[in-house]
Amino acid sequence: MTRRTSRRTLAATGRLTAAVLALALVGCGEQGDTPTRLELWTLALRPTFTEYVEGVIASFEQDRPGVEVVWVDVPFSALNRKLVAAAAAGRAPDVVNFSDMQFARFASLGAMADLRGRLPGDPHARYAPGALRIAEMNDRLLGAPWYLTTPIRMINLQRLEEGGLTPDDLGGTWAELREQARDYHAKTGGFLFSLSLGEESELPGMLLADGLAPFTTDDAGRLRAALTRDAVVEAVEQWVDLYRSGALPRESATAGHAAHIDSYQNGRIALVQTGANFLSRIADAAPDVYEQTRVMPAVTGALGRSHVAVMLLAVASTSEHPELAAELVWHLTSPENQLAFCRIVNILPSTLASLDDPHFDPPSDVEGVEHRLAEARALSAQALPDAVAFTPALETWPDLRQAFNERIKAALLDGADVRETLTEIEREWDRLLGAAIPASMDAVPRPTALKGASP
Repeated sequence: MTRRTSRRTLAATGRLTAAVLALALVGCGEQGDTPTRLELWTLALRPTFTEYVEGVIASFEQDRPGVEVVWVDVPFSALNRKLVAAAAAGRAPDVVNFSDMQFARFASLGAMADLRGRLPGDPHARYAPGALRIAEMNDRLLGAPWYLTTPIRMINLQRLEEGGLTPDDLGGTWAELREQARDYHAKTGGFLFSLSLGEESELPGMLLADGLAPFTTDDAGRLRAALTRDAVVEAVEQWVDLYRSGALPRESATAGHAAHIDSYQNGRIALVQTGANFLSRIADAAPDVYEQTRVMPAVTGALGRSHVAVMLLAVASTSEHPELAAELVWHLTSPENQLAFCRIVNILPSTLASLDDPHFDPPSDVEGVEHRLAEARALSAQALPDAVAFTPALETWPDLRQAFNERIKAALLDGADVRETLTEIEREWDRLLGAAIPASMDAVPRPTALKGASP
């Protein structure tokens, strides 16, 4: 959902955003907008979900005579630019849809209103805790989770059998799968799985999922990098060694997640971890692979918790109608409206009450493609109550990830020493954190291990 951007460009974007939002705060209220007009921005929902969104908006307006909601749909890649331009012109939207990777950057700039006391109900009683946590920053609630994705495993039975494995043999954690990947490669010359280590690197999130937070705090309680702790170095070395051994394909160092789905779809790897929504794509594009595909619960880190990707809704701090805008957020994220959304596409609701619907039950009376889709959906839903957004609520997180990507490739591809590489990354992380708004460990997801897991 993000595009590769240089750290210099990202920093400039952040400074520009802060400036224009400050101007917008001064100029807001001089535009002459009617007090009952709200503007809602979403991300890449047209044309597939036009009928759904327009229906939800219509029901909101029907219950509030005289209120008009203007819906604007924005491409993922254009949100930063368009939001900055709208704020500079004094026309910032009232409600904005963010991905979890964009959210903290704008929240840190004061772009979002505190929703505490503005939502018509208790957010902690409505939303999945692991998804809501990313919106809670510095004792404020700066957004509400909308729709979610938790991963599942897709297994190619034919490819798995070539390595002498069955689904029942497969480990449930990445540590277990690392060893199986070595054996699989030794027996077949092929690859059990591929994973993003250098581009769109999953390593920082995997550290968090193992209970190894790559952060600490200084004497003032301010967040600092902690990438050279022995446990962190050892964890990263294990993945680098696996890659250097040849047990992972080259794209593990050079490509993002989309390449791994392509590899699975083309029959090059036996296992891929991804969202259940990609199952339909494989069924359409590679029916032979789909016929060999079995779905299983996600691989986890040592904490035993799945990662949940979160799409959020936030109320702009410049909104002239923040209470009404908060009502719109509440309406869009109601259990009924989210369930209707999930019936259209294989996503998950952020409202735990929605999961009680039979739509998320394991399949019993459907066959063929629909059976496997229903099975994948049920597995995703079962993981949601314990899932966690392993995305720190830090404005610098995109920059930190990019700095990690740029340098870890040297260890993967050029044989650079892992500890020395992590020392360089740590210095760069400290520079980025030091230049940003002070943050504490409260911004870092640190859930407990599930019963039976061993962090």
